[in-house]
Amino acid sequence: MIHQVFLIAKKELTNIARQNALKILFPIILFLLGFSLYAGHIAYKQEMDMVKKAQEERRAEWLEQGNKHPHIAAHYGTYVFKPKTLLSLFDFGLDTYTGTSVYLEAHYAHEFMFRPVQGYGNMARFGELSAALVLQLLLPLLIIFITFQTFSKEKETGTLKLLIGQGVSMRSIYLGKVLAYFLIVLLILILFFTGLYIVGIIEDDSLVMQDVGLRVLFLFFLYVGYLFVFTNFSVWVSFKSSNARNSLLTLLMFWITTGIIIPKTSANIGESLYPLPSLKAYKEKIKKDIDKGLPMDGSKEERLVKLKEQYLKKYGVDSLHQLPLNFEAIRMQEGEEYAYKVQRVHDSLLNRRFEYQNRIGSIIGFVAPYISVRNFSMALAATDGYSFNDFQEKTKVYRLKLMRKMNNDMAVNSRYGEFYEYKAGRNLWETVSGLEYRTPSVMKIFKNYRIELMSLIFWVLIMFLLIPSSHKNKLI
Repeated sequence: MIHQVFLIAKKELTNIARQNALKILFPIILFLLGFSLYAGHIAYKQEMDMVKKAQEERRAEWLEQGNKHPHIAAHYGTYVFKPKTLLSLFDFGLDTYTGTSVYLEAHYAHEFMFRPVQGYGNMARFGELSAALVLQLLLPLLIIFITFQTFSKEKETGTLKLLIGQGVSMRSIYLGKVLAYFLIVLLILILFFTGLYIVGIIEDDSLVMQDVGLRVLFLFFLYVGYLFVFTNFSVWVSFKSSNARNSLLTLLMFWITTGIIIPKTSANIGESLYPLPSLKAYKEKIKKDIDKGLPMDGSKEERLVKLKEQYLKKYGVDSLHQLPLNFEAIRMQEGEEYAYKVQRVHDSLLNRRFEYQNRIGSIIGFVAPYISVRNFSMALAATDGYSFNDFQEKTKVYRLKLMRKMNNDMAVNSRYGEFYEYKAGRNLWETVSGLEYRTPSVMKIFKNYRIELMSLIFWVLIMFLLIPSSHKNKLI
């Protein structure tokens, strides 16, 4: 049987080589993949250069701000820039919609700024051409156009009957055809991911993403599985269809429905079931909880009274002026710590709603495999929502540490009720190092995408079930 499968595959590859559609579409797909990889690489280098230059400028501004009170320096603040991950040149993910930098200063937790999509205008609705988009939507289209008549043409010319009459099983014919088309897809994937891996070696992104090679390997197997599903399903539809026209219409309907309509619908369903608060309402709730306090914490005024009593008792004195520390700095740092605590509570609630929204899409991935591949591809490229949240959380921790250093210095080196008398200098500014961000390990992202993995395994298993049994030789 294996010999028959290879013979059928060889015959099919010969026929495919004669198809005009393949001669046109194959170079187009290769060109689009190559162009998107080249354009992504150029964009990656440009953005990294801009980020590096901006970081160096902001760092110099911070170090050369001159002598001043630590609290004024805390308000002077600094910027943190989100580094571009190397694999973002393959899959842009949500990078276009999330901000690239955030301003850090005392008392205020600012939002990320400068979303690339803001500069696109009306072009934003058309999305961006990335290599991931070519593999997720355009390569399946190529598969459809070269496979839709693979069985119907054999039926019309009578060669299928001839093959069966010669004792070749339908299973061998089917597997031979799937193998032939999948070898073409595999060739495209091997060429592309080898190129991506070489770019990864040249750029050496280990400071931000340590496991680029492993991520490229996972991406390769992810798309091998996804495109095997599409290849097998396309051959199966051709096998079941009475003629080439019906086969083509069925496959195009499947492509449009699962690649465009269902993903958009699932996003709308998620937004309807789990609506998000507006930014204004979200900020107001945080401010209210900081002022009135979380349950059991007491209001801002009550917390301040407790803090005063705690320090007076700790140092055995009767007034704040007698404390060996500047109580004003202690009060401000306590405010920063409590604001961070409240922010985490609200971030957790907000992220849970995002997860509920995403889970709707993840479950619908059992109907539309494109959704599962899209989500998992973004995660491997570290351009998904979880990766952004991880960076956002680390900037908040970094900001808290920055404020803690300024306030601690103020507490130790100045007196309560005095402000302009004390000034710190470069020695203090140098104790604040820049934020060095690294993406989480690739193994940690699997726990967030278990449903997507199950969905893809489900689709692969279904494809094996579609293969005709060895004793079935009846023509449809």
